[in-house]
Amino acid sequence: MDEGKAWTSSQSTHLVVAAGAAARLALFLAAPALCHALERRPELSTPLTSIRNLREGVFIYERGTNPYDGGVFYHSPVYLAFFTYILPVSSYLLTALLWTFADIASSIALIRIWQTRAKFQSRKREFLVAGLFLFNPYTILSCLARSTVSLDNAILIGAIATTAIGHSLPATCLLAIASHSSLYPLLLLPPLVMLLTKESPIAQKSTSVFHVTIQYIALHAAISGLNWILADRSWIAQTWGVIINVTDLTPNVGMWWYFFTEMFDHFRTFFLGVFQLHNLIYVVPICLRFSDDPLFATVILVGIFGTWKSYPNLGDMALWAGLLGCFPEVISNLRHPLFTLTVHLYTSILLPLLHSLWLLTGTGNANFFYAATMVYGLNASLAIVDVMGAGLRVQVKRKASELLLREDLEDHKGIQDSSDKLTDKVWERKGWSVVQFTRSLM
Repeated sequence: MDEGKAWTSSQSTHLVVAAGAAARLALFLAAPALCHALERRPELSTPLTSIRNLREGVFIYERGTNPYDGGVFYHSPVYLAFFTYILPVSSYLLTALLWTFADIASSIALIRIWQTRAKFQSRKREFLVAGLFLFNPYTILSCLARSTVSLDNAILIGAIATTAIGHSLPATCLLAIASHSSLYPLLLLPPLVMLLTKESPIAQKSTSVFHVTIQYIALHAAISGLNWILADRSWIAQTWGVIINVTDLTPNVGMWWYFFTEMFDHFRTFFLGVFQLHNLIYVVPICLRFSDDPLFATVILVGIFGTWKSYPNLGDMALWAGLLGCFPEVISNLRHPLFTLTVHLYTSILLPLLHSLWLLTGTGNANFFYAATMVYGLNASLAIVDVMGAGLRVQVKRKASELLLREDLEDHKGIQDSSDKLTDKVWERKGWSVVQFTRSLM
């Protein structure tokens, strides 16, 4: 009977993955006009992730001209080479298959992340992890728009999954590629190095950290060398330079475009430093505070730069939501999940509506759309704070349970469930709750 249930659960995981692939391919084939319309949406594609810009760059490059000389092509040379020599970006069917494969690979990598974290087998949780990512509207729309954020997400999730498994070479290689395509994954190097060296003996930890760091630097330099051969040095200013200096002010769901449109030139450099520092400043404190759980620190940082990077889109939030699905104990300790989901629904309606009022009907102005992006950014920031607080509450519950509830947990030891879920049940039965967690219990 148990084997039959396990087989049914395993089969359901395969079915949800197959259903996600089938739904994407069906939409690609049945509604090509919708897919072409989504390519133009600023919520889904930015100048750095738009397939329309990618097609233009490949077209220019195939005719013997460097696309980075024109000032309108911002994609990484990695994508330029791939879609020139390996897979033609002009092929609608092949690109549809590639983007579908990227989402499927992301869901499988998320399942692997969950499996490395879980201390017990739960096919139901694997089904939920895959389903929540594959059928997230932000994930589906980004895939149909063929925004390269879907490919970026697949590479980054692959880097996190291989890190969680403990394979340093593929992890650092994938992280180096992700850093080249969107730069901000570079901020994930500290927590991922911590995760790779977590099981190393204390005497060898410094050597392991040095080895992994040098490995990443070498791979990053090798990819940079290949990019230099492909596109000379002009690619640096047109990829990383645009991300850092925000020279293209095309509207998106971020906070930067409107702010720097209104900014006087003599203040611009100062505020660029402030905005970029806002992404950087959280790395060290979060890694120190969650040093016992580097994977959770990684998820927090993904949420931060997915919200506050210079060119965000809805696909970045899909990535963060997918990773958060691997932490059910954190989700169960959130304070305001309904509020967060409601405001996300609210902004998903407002963003296209106010953008249309501004640019299509002419009955609004840029302030309308920017107000919606501010609501989106504020809600995402509050969600990150809520998730961080939930993670801290989980830590306090674990420590308090080890000290005070050892006998109660022993009574439930035979139940096939996670330790965190057992802890929540015991706390709920006793009527306890975490009201403050600023002091150490040990």
